[in-house]
Amino acid sequence: MEDRYEIRGKIGQGGLGAVYRGYDTRMKREVAIKRISAAHGEGDMEEESTRQLIKEAGALASLQHPHIVTVYDVGTDEDGPYVVMELISGKTLDELIGNAPLTWTDFRELAMQTQEALIAAQELDMIHSDLKPSNLMLTWLPSGRFQVKIVDFGLATLTQSQSKEDLEVMEAVFGSIFFMAPEQFERKPLDARSDLYSIGCVYYQALAGVYPFDGKTGNEVMASHLHHKVAPLQEIRSDIPVWACDWIMWQINRMPEDRPESARESLAVFLQNDKRPDPTMSLGPAQPNTTKRPRLIIPGSEPAPIAAPPPTEALPVAIPVATPAPPPPAPIAKVQAAVPVAQVAPTRPLGPLPPPPASVAPPETAVIPEATLSKTAPQALTPPKGSKPSVHSATRALNEPMQQPVADPTRGPAAVTMQPQPAPKRKVSNAAKTTIAAILGLLVVLLGWMILDRSGKNKITQLYNQMITEAAKGDATEVPVNAHKLQILLDAAANTGANEQRQTIYKALFLAKAIDGTDVDGKIAEFATGREMLPDVREVLIRDVLRMRKNPSVVPALMKYARTTGDVRSAVSAIQAVRFMAGEEQFEPFLEVLQTTTQEEVRKATEDTMAEIIKKSSAKDKLAAKIAPAYDARLNDNVRHSILRLLGRCGGDKPLEIIKKALASDDLNLKFAALTSLGAWGDDSGFATLTGFLTSSQDEKLRAKAFEATLKFVSDPTRTHTPAGDQQQWTELKQLAKTRAEQESVIRGLYNFDEDWSLKLLTDYSKSDDDRIVDLSLKAIEQVTERVKVKKNQKQ
Repeated sequence: MEDRYEIRGKIGQGGLGAVYRGYDTRMKREVAIKRISAAHGEGDMEEESTRQLIKEAGALASLQHPHIVTVYDVGTDEDGPYVVMELISGKTLDELIGNAPLTWTDFRELAMQTQEALIAAQELDMIHSDLKPSNLMLTWLPSGRFQVKIVDFGLATLTQSQSKEDLEVMEAVFGSIFFMAPEQFERKPLDARSDLYSIGCVYYQALAGVYPFDGKTGNEVMASHLHHKVAPLQEIRSDIPVWACDWIMWQINRMPEDRPESARESLAVFLQNDKRPDPTMSLGPAQPNTTKRPRLIIPGSEPAPIAAPPPTEALPVAIPVATPAPPPPAPIAKVQAAVPVAQVAPTRPLGPLPPPPASVAPPETAVIPEATLSKTAPQALTPPKGSKPSVHSATRALNEPMQQPVADPTRGPAAVTMQPQPAPKRKVSNAAKTTIAAILGLLVVLLGWMILDRSGKNKITQLYNQMITEAAKGDATEVPVNAHKLQILLDAAANTGANEQRQTIYKALFLAKAIDGTDVDGKIAEFATGREMLPDVREVLIRDVLRMRKNPSVVPALMKYARTTGDVRSAVSAIQAVRFMAGEEQFEPFLEVLQTTTQEEVRKATEDTMAEIIKKSSAKDKLAAKIAPAYDARLNDNVRHSILRLLGRCGGDKPLEIIKKALASDDLNLKFAALTSLGAWGDDSGFATLTGFLTSSQDEKLRAKAFEATLKFVSDPTRTHTPAGDQQQWTELKQLAKTRAEQESVIRGLYNFDEDWSLKLLTDYSKSDDDRIVDLSLKAIEQVTERVKVKKNQKQ
């Protein structure tokens, strides 16, 4: 290294190389120096790879942004290439969220800063490819606000580009697996949408405290990504605005085309929704064979929203603040997905309770916000000094007599003054007296009715406030209700304007417990499917409140609503709500919906729910017998493909006959659907059919699909595996892997097995003539060998 830089200690070691604390003697400043892994090769090849690496790393210096670590210099010496960067004193995001998830206020700031950084990088056609919490550094400004800086921007890509086909190093695969986009596992080219997927996974963990895609082994985590097994964020953090949860889930869509096109589009949607007190992530009109996409909500294109309540002070995030700030309160307890709503504390103090619904009048003693109180007592307006009063400025009593002009001798003969004249006495007739008495009596009755009505409304408001206060408690487990109280909550959910108010109402409905025998779930279902309300309110009542209450008795009502409503979004919400409540008795009604619906979104939601029923069933053969006849009916291709996939989840002889028939057809799309079905086969009987097709297929695309399905089959964590079965299937798959990409996939799969047989197969790969395969297998062998030793020591 040049004499310009002094090494003053090692900071850490990562997959890309070691990081050192250094000092720039020329600029008189402390710096961070990263030794990035040198290219592997010999002679001229290694020299050329290193030269190209230095050239491309130099481009990083042009990426100047307050939320991206600045690169000062790049170079190389006898120890290889190095990058000189600004030295940051702070904490990584993974250190901070290890204590507690972020509050909405802090997450909002994190999201905006990171999205702005990605916009700057994408403008220069740069991708990170290794975004994860440990690559987000937070520092604190003197004001107490935090500043996010993304580290290692572009370095992962640069080290991976030592050859055109080298897409990752081992640490990038196995160290960042929880945040990698599915296309990284599939060996597909990466783009800006891959970074958005990774940052979406970071956002999810920052709010939920758990990985969105998880598993006990690396293989299970990869399967979770590829099968898109993720719980909706709203189920874990019901205190976060629904639109924000939807926005995060948009980032982590399985297919790149279903994610935001860029960080600029993503941030635009975030900011436009954040400006509205009760925004909706509109999905726009449905398009054939496509997934709905959130559209940008343009200000002024819809009716003016209800004004948001005055902001109150947010709870502090459980992260350190720069001294001498006061010590933060105890950290918020990490949210557990097992009890999705009851353990979630509100993100801000309640202050004045939210206003009652439109049908409930506020009490006369309602608190007026301090900002509207006058600083002095009200005073009547008076004309400016010296001005003449208007002839209309004085008031006159009803019985005040008209004044007559009278001469004023003190002011001269021409002067007059106004003197009051005695009012003439008037007699009131008996009829008039009777009329007046009747009017007064009616007024008394009306006044009494108004008093009683106001008293009743005040009572409703009092009951409403009691329930909301109880629900807002962080340790609340139930909210006692009767039929009257439940109706108050339902009316409030439909009529309350601000999203923050609705969140507490939704929580109260989730925790509602009848004290008078009221069928709470039935009433909520009846209200949600029969009352006019905003679409997002209906969606939350059905998809979240009823689903989390988990009462199977509402399944028939929601299924009927899904079949009859013309609102696609509400129909999908109803089907999603019953997904984990429905049993085999509802399987045939779902099959009817699958066959008759014309909406692609409804069909997909129905297929997912039927797959869940099959998964829980102990009589899969009976369910397969109900599905099989539908395959031969005259259905559109999408429905037939759904039926093939469902038959695959059942497994068994009859479904296998149908699959073989589809593989023998001339319909290419039908063959692809059959192979997808085999990849998720319910038992081991489909493996021989898969490998047989893989061996005999002459079509390159079909063979690639068959290999992908076979890899998915042997990697599926939901299927019961035995050591002997795993060994036999992986050995056969290894023999069928022909291309480099296929062999790399097998090596990554074998990495997840801590067995002697997996080491043997990896050792076979280490004898390959392909240097890349040898290098990848040796790294896997090193890791697996260490884990095998630990496993054997634990048994002793």
